[in-house]
Amino acid sequence: MHIYQDEDKYSVWGGNAVTPLRKTQPNKPPDFSLGSLVKEQVIPEDIQNTLSWFSHINRKIRIWLKELRQKFSEQLCLVIADHTNFEIPWEMVELSPYKEPHQYIGALITTVRWRKVIDDDDQDLMLNFQADECCGSAIAYVLDTELKGVGLELNILERLQAVIYRSSTHNIKAFHTHLQQNDSSCGLVYISSHGTFSKKLHEIAIGSLDKKEQQLKLLALRQCSLNLFKGSQSIVFINACHSSRQEAPSFTPHGYCVGFVELFLAKGARGVIGTLGAVGDSHAAKFAHDLIQESLRSPKLSVAALLRELRFRVVKNLPEQPTTQDLLPFIYTFMYVYYGNPMTVLRLTPSGGKPHA
Repeated sequence: MHIYQDEDKYSVWGGNAVTPLRKTQPNKPPDFSLGSLVKEQVIPEDIQNTLSWFSHINRKIRIWLKELRQKFSEQLCLVIADHTNFEIPWEMVELSPYKEPHQYIGALITTVRWRKVIDDDDQDLMLNFQADECCGSAIAYVLDTELKGVGLELNILERLQAVIYRSSTHNIKAFHTHLQQNDSSCGLVYISSHGTFSKKLHEIAIGSLDKKEQQLKLLALRQCSLNLFKGSQSIVFINACHSSRQEAPSFTPHGYCVGFVELFLAKGARGVIGTLGAVGDSHAAKFAHDLIQESLRSPKLSVAALLRELRFRVVKNLPEQPTTQDLLPFIYTFMYVYYGNPMTVLRLTPSGGKPHA
C-alpha cells in the first residue's frame, strides 16, 4: 500500500496480483499523529474514537484489505510504503469499525513499513521479500540512570548474555565505539533511552534527556562508519520516544524523509523497530521484554509477525467498555512499528547464532 504526498494532500494506492486498489482521490491528512496527540495529552478514548471514524470513511482501503484477507488469510502481508511525513498510524485502521470493533490492521495482518532510503553506496535500498534469518548475539545500551522499570528488559538481555552498556557504568560513547567495530556476530542492537524529535535535524537525538554529552545525535551518527551494521546486518530496536518519526526538511527530494530508521537502514541494518511517539517507561520495558521473549518462544515467527502477535494480545485484552488505563497499553503497543523484510526471523542466542545448550 503506497501513500504519496502532493503538497498538503495524500493519495493511497495498493498493488496486488489479485486485487489492486486504484489510486484514491487526494485528501487532506488527518491531524492525529500519535506523537503529537500524546504530547498534547489527548485522552486515549478520543484517540480511539477518532481513528474509528477515520477507518469508517476510508471505505475503499478497508474493503480492499478485507477481500485480500479473506483470500490469503494468515499468509497476507501488508507493506505500508508511506512516502509522506503526515504520520498516519495505519496499523490502527479498523477493518469494520462500527460493525465488528477492534479489527485493527496491525493486529490481524502481518504488517511492515517502508520508505525511500539512499544507502552509503548511493544506491536506492530495496525491500527484500525472501525468507531470511537474522542470527547472532545482542548488544544493548540501557539508560538505567533516567528510565524507570528497566529491570524487565535488563533481565531478558542478561539471559541472552548480551553485551550491555549501562549509563550507570558506561559513557554512551563506549556504545558508539562498539557500533563502529567490525563485527559479524550481532543479531540485535537494542537501545533503551530517551528520544528527542524536532523539525531541526541537529536536535534529533537518542540518549539522555538533559546531558547533551550522553546523546547520540542523528547528524553526528550520519558522519560515522557504523561498521557493525555492514558486517552483521542486524536488527535495530530503538526503544526510545519518537524513534521512528521522520522529518522532511525543505531541502530534501520530494517524498524523502530523514530520521533514525532511515539512518540505520542506510548504514546496513536489516530492519528497524521504533516508536511513533512518546511511550511510558514501564510499558516500553515490558514491551521489549515480551518481544524478545516471544522471539525465543516462537523462533519460526518473523519480526513482523511477533509485533502482530503482541498487538493482537493487547487488543484481545480490551474490555467492552475500556477505561483510560485500559487504552494506554493498547495505544503504546501500536506505537511500535517495523521497517524491514516481512519474512525476517530473529534468532537470538548467547553463543552468537549457535543453538542454546
